[in-house]
Amino acid sequence: MLLAALLLAFSSWPGANALRPAEARSTVNDRALFPAHTQQLVDIDHQEFNSSETATPVFDAAQTRVYITLRDGRLRCVVREKDRDRVQWQWQAPGAMLPGPPRDARTHSETLFVPSADGFLTALNRFTGEVRWQTELKEELTTTPSIFVEKLPADASAEQRENQKRILFVMSSEDAVTAVDAKTGKSLWKVRRERPAGFTLRGNARVQVAHGLVYAAYSDGSVVALKPTDGAARWIRNLSGSGDYLDVDGLAAPEDDLWIYAASAKEGVFALDAQTGDVVWNAALPGANHVLVEGSHVYATGKAAIVSLQRRNGKLAWTTKLGGDRFATQPVSVNGLLLVSEDRGALLALDASTGRPRSAFNPGSGFSMPVLAVPGVAFAISNEGMWVELGLLP
Repeated sequence: MLLAALLLAFSSWPGANALRPAEARSTVNDRALFPAHTQQLVDIDHQEFNSSETATPVFDAAQTRVYITLRDGRLRCVVREKDRDRVQWQWQAPGAMLPGPPRDARTHSETLFVPSADGFLTALNRFTGEVRWQTELKEELTTTPSIFVEKLPADASAEQRENQKRILFVMSSEDAVTAVDAKTGKSLWKVRRERPAGFTLRGNARVQVAHGLVYAAYSDGSVVALKPTDGAARWIRNLSGSGDYLDVDGLAAPEDDLWIYAASAKEGVFALDAQTGDVVWNAALPGANHVLVEGSHVYATGKAAIVSLQRRNGKLAWTTKLGGDRFATQPVSVNGLLLVSEDRGALLALDASTGRPRSAFNPGSGFSMPVLAVPGVAFAISNEGMWVELGLLP
């Protein structure tokens, strides 16, 4: 299988002598997932105490290259060749990174946008690793970038295509969304909201682009719809009221939907009218922090629970409890499965239609990142820097 074989030849990687497939623990009910390959990427002897890996690997559009980043600030491009895989290039960032894949295979097929925790946003040639531009935004960047591409008429002139607007959006720990020209790296505008006086949660929702608007969520409990070209607000909706832990840390804006969806840590999951921000429905979920829209359901995670809600009305379809007061990572849907990790715990494979746990896998240190999944296979990196390839069964 093409993708399942993608990373079977990592013997040339640093840490290849630390291959430990026998040490990974897999619990199987009806075998929804199984470990196919593990590879230690980071020297365990040099690990920080209680370290975590949070940056999900990404494929390019052709799925012939995978881009992997770790807490060491190094971005690795691995390319698959006829008889082996190899590290084509590496790039060292000044700080810890959150990688962003090319968002449009046609207009951005040669560019990889990489935000780092030290406030730099960098555009790299995805084939060579050469830096095209680098912009210092002077704030800790906490999300991968999203992109807006101006729509042009089918008969657009060469000049119109050359001047077509392409704008990146990235969120920072200072509750600010910044717009950056994707061609030049020039900062275009910034929209910041004052952080609330009470306690807040660490983390931000990734900016969403849909319906010709930019949607951002803030720690004061607000969701804001902005014009992509100048940051002017179309509407602002506070979902969390007042008090502590008002954060909206989950946001989804499907292009084919009239609604967008948000997760408020205080008030649960919301469906909002994409054009007006009016509340369509609200479903209670304490500590709600992630949302995923898939088919006729909205999946959400919160304090000690994963839930499935009916997309049309927010009614509960099923609940799966997590141990203690644990939270889960961003869920991913593939092969009729919902893949989600208990933070610093096992990767779980749930039946997406019922929530029934089918399998669990833990290499020992647990996971803190959403998996990279395609039909038949999932990839993740454990908190101790172990690359894991898992076969998926429907």
